[in-house]
Amino acid sequence: MESRIENGGRGQTTEKVAENLKTMWQSASQRATEQAQAADKIVREHPYQTIGLAFGVGVLIGVLLRRR
Repeated sequence: MESRIENGGRGQTTEKVAENLKTMWQSASQRATEQAQAADKIVREHPYQTIGLAFGVGVLIGVLLRRR
């Protein structure tokens, strides 16, 4: 007996839904890894600019929170 999940009038087995979720998770994980590697490369190529940007964003957040 197959269990089904109704999705807009289309029935999908729970196994198919689980397979789709697993595929989406793997894809998202791969993209996140690629983006983290790209960010790491940029930070290593421009360390002082990265420090300055982080400092500026921190000051901006501090000023905005202090206004409350």
